[in-house]
Amino acid sequence: MKSLTLKPEKPGDDRYFLLGGDFELMTNRPNRQIADALSLFGTTDYLMQQSIVPVVAWNEGESAIRCIGTASIISCTGYLITAAHVLLDPIEAGYGATHIGGHQYRKDLNFGVLIPYMAPAGGIYFAKAFRFFPFQKMWVWGDWKQSPLLHEDDRWEYLTDVAVCKIREMPNGHAHQPLNMSLNPFVPGEAAYSLGYAELPNIEINPNTSVISDRSFSLNIYVTAGKVLQTFPQNHIAREVSTPGPCFDFNARVPGKMSGAPVFGAQGAVIRGVVSRSFSGEEHAYGSMLGPAMALPMDEPEVNGQSLRSLLERGNEGMSQVHGIGL
Repeated sequence: MKSLTLKPEKPGDDRYFLLGGDFELMTNRPNRQIADALSLFGTTDYLMQQSIVPVVAWNEGESAIRCIGTASIISCTGYLITAAHVLLDPIEAGYGATHIGGHQYRKDLNFGVLIPYMAPAGGIYFAKAFRFFPFQKMWVWGDWKQSPLLHEDDRWEYLTDVAVCKIREMPNGHAHQPLNMSLNPFVPGEAAYSLGYAELPNIEINPNTSVISDRSFSLNIYVTAGKVLQTFPQNHIAREVSTPGPCFDFNARVPGKMSGAPVFGAQGAVIRGVVSRSFSGEEHAYGSMLGPAMALPMDEPEVNGQSLRSLLERGNEGMSQVHGIGL
């Protein structure tokens, strides 16, 4: 495991800040492949952007990419976690999907995440560029509920706001850089940290090529910190708060576009949940617990009995099993 110290770009509030940082090397023994080495060396914010990524969507022919939320890479092979309402945004906002016997996304919808990399820029120089990784598979848990009112559409009733998706592996046999997951819940008073793309604006693109045309575009990742106030482990039954499923609240500033962002516990060592909802301008947000969602079924055609927990225990996807007191 490699730890990174999170430092603000400029001195100021240490509970909410734009991530900067020093140059870091993720391994003392990098291999000789230049592309691999470049993904393991860089500033703290660049290295975190290999694991915490923006969720984006656009239809072919459109002139801008919508920035919807944040996701976390949790396996070397490309499994991610985010908020379920982020994955359902194309349906609920009506721009890229419909509800016809389930979730039906438009064929011309590009829906996935952006990951930065260092691309050759002539000679020995390299410049930051972005790869788009479309979602190949998605899992959300809940059910469609019909409204008794004729003027209201069916709505999705969430079992939990945790969702899982899968992107393709890195090119040339390279691995994604995963974060560590925890089966254990937060406890009241525990420090909670989240990183995400707060208020990330839409990105201008060439409608014919989908190439980013905004030369000033850059990914800015923000850090927010607080403490857990309460936990609601039986919320899927008791419905104590409106956040679906087992959840918690914490006193951190969480602006828009951070939905789905990881919420770390154990002094930042493991992910215990994802950002579910927050209140604009207030230091109060809710997160969905990751632990209970790890046992939910991720069945596929000809694949039964699969879950995040079974993938973790099987050990074939490059997911760390982290054990220790407080993790």
